[in-house]
Amino acid sequence: MTPQPTRAPGGLAIALCMAALATAQAPTPPPVDPALPDQLKELKALVSDTKMANDFQAIGLIQKLTQDVDHRNPKDRDRLAKALGDVFRTGKARPPEKDILYRETADALAKFGADGGKELAKAVEDKRHQDNLPLLAHLLLALGRTKDEKQVDLLTDTAVRSPHDELRAAAGEALGNYTELDLKLRRSTVKTLIREWGALHQLATTADPTDPNAPIDMGPQNARRTLRAIEGKWNSTLQKLTGASHSQFTDWQHWLNKNPNWTPPGDGK
Repeated sequence: MTPQPTRAPGGLAIALCMAALATAQAPTPPPVDPALPDQLKELKALVSDTKMANDFQAIGLIQKLTQDVDHRNPKDRDRLAKALGDVFRTGKARPPEKDILYRETADALAKFGADGGKELAKAVEDKRHQDNLPLLAHLLLALGRTKDEKQVDLLTDTAVRSPHDELRAAAGEALGNYTELDLKLRRSTVKTLIREWGALHQLATTADPTDPNAPIDMGPQNARRTLRAIEGKWNSTLQKLTGASHSQFTDWQHWLNKNPNWTPPGDGK
C-alpha cells in the first residue's frame, strides 16, 4: 500500500502560507548611509563652536539630513534623532535672541515620530531652557506634531498645571494633533481640559469685592488672563479630538455631561 503524504492541519497550513506571504511582501529597509557618521560629527562640531558663529551652517546641515527621513534605514533614523536631541545639550545655551538653531532642530525632530518625541521631551524639561518661554512653547508644539502617545501626559500636565499661560496655551494646542489617539485616552484628555477650563471659568466669573478695604484677590484676574491666552487654542483642540463644534465652556460642559462616552463621527474605535 502506497503511504499517503502527511498533511499539515488546515490552520497550520494557512498560518505557514500567511507567514511566507508576509515575509515575501516585507519591504527591504534602505541601506545604512555610510556618510552619516561623518555628517553627525560635523554637526556636533558646528554646534560646539563657543562663538555660536556656525549655527546657520548647522541648520543647513540639519535640513539636508532630515529631507527624506522616512526613506532612511531605521538605524540611521535612530542615530539622527539622538544627534538632533544632543543639539539642545551641546555647547553654550543659546540666548532667546539666538535660539533659531533650537527652533529649527525642534521642527526637524517633529518628523521622527516617537524617536523625535523622546528627544523633544528631554529638551522641554532641560533646565538650560527653562527661562526661554517662547522657545519652550515652540518645543511643545513640535512635540505635539510627533504624535508620540507617550508624551500625552506631559502635554496634558503642562496644559493644566504650568504657571505660564504661554506654555498652557501651546501644550493645549499641541494635543490637537492626537486625533488618532486611543479613544479611551482621548476621552480622558478631553475631560481633563474641560474640567480645568471649568475651574478657570468659575474663578474668572467671581465677582470682584465691593469693599475697598477687603484684601485684594488676584485669583479672578489671573484666571481671566489665563483664559484669554488658552481659550482659542483649547477650543480648537477639543473640536479636533471630539468632532463636536462648540466654542463656549458652558456648551462643552453640557455636551460632556450628556455624552460621557462620546465617539467622534466616523470613528469606530
